Amino acid sequence: MSNYNYDLGKIFEEEYAKVKKSVNKPNILIAGATGVGKSSLINMVFGDSVAVVGTGKPVTQKIDVYENEDVDVRIFDSKGYELVSEIDDEFFLSVVKLADETKNPENAIHLIWYCIAASGGRVTDYDMAALKAFTESEIPVAVVMTKADIASDEDVLAMKSVLPTELKCCVFETTTKMPEYNHLKELVNWSVDKLPDSLRFAFIKSQNADLDIKRINARRYIKQQCAVAFGVGFVPIPISDAPLLVANEMALIARILYLYDLGSVSDMVKSVGLSSVLGSLLTSLGKTAVANLIKLIPGIGTVVGGVISGTVGSTITAAVGEATSVTAYGICKARLNGDYAKADEMIKNFGSILLDAASEWIKQGKSAKDIPEE
Repeated sequence: MSNYNYDLGKIFEEEYAKVKKSVNKPNILIAGATGVGKSSLINMVFGDSVAVVGTGKPVTQKIDVYENEDVDVRIFDSKGYELVSEIDDEFFLSVVKLADETKNPENAIHLIWYCIAASGGRVTDYDMAALKAFTESEIPVAVVMTKADIASDEDVLAMKSVLPTELKCCVFETTTKMPEYNHLKELVNWSVDKLPDSLRFAFIKSQNADLDIKRINARRYIKQQCAVAFGVGFVPIPISDAPLLVANEMALIARILYLYDLGSVSDMVKSVGLSSVLGSLLTSLGKTAVANLIKLIPGIGTVVGGVISGTVGSTITAAVGEATSVTAYGICKARLNGDYAKADEMIKNFGSILLDAASEWIKQGKSAKDIPEE
């Protein structure tokens, strides 16, 4: 019988709540003419959860903000303007000067995605004036050429060539129909690079266009937690008697699931049923598997005085973290491929899949240093 005494479901719920509370949301302004495909761009990057819940709240007469408590970005929508011969000064001032006029840090714009329909074949004077003003505001600006699949390569190149180099705008092509013309991953990576460190986690979690960037960041965090586990070091056997290491594992699982935006899995983890599976995971990798770890991990030596070394603790953490990330990645990949039955089955069996994957990591003699590099 295990002397496991912790309510892992409760510990996980507390750790998950800590992650959610600590997240700072970035604000992204989506600007461009009416009908250029701003909503399609939002849906491709974030899914349809941002704008489908009710209507946007007005920030100015020309700008609405859309937010959802389950999506950790706030979208400022410029509503669009009509392509007419005269610039709508009210619209221009409302959109371009938003960042300068607001005194509320909550509404400060961190990124601007300026959409121009590649199918239109031209960059208007209005576009040029807006981009110039945005650039002068020192807010990072990406020009997104939408509907690139119905524009010729020559037209797209011609449109790019008229953008003055002093604007320093990166240009990305997107389409809802032809993946080879879609630069969504490049747009996501550009956005992550331009955001302050404190806002990157929320953006990476919320976007669905690039799963690999989620995996890269999950592995960074796993390595950090391995260092924490190593520092705990010399904790009593079994692992269930080591509250610091248990909290470390729960924080690790919670953050990874949050990063992959797997609320459905986290809800199961909070339930009583999956708590026993997680308990089995930790005790299996701790109390039961320590003997195997001693044999598998070079240089460990023997257990002395009922304690294990930090190397064993970090190895367990690496196994749990990588198994959680790989499983979460598989669920998200299945969903993106439209295989919802497979995703639901993986969610249903999440605990056992995680246990098997983590155990296999240890059986193969892997350690924290075997976590793949970026």
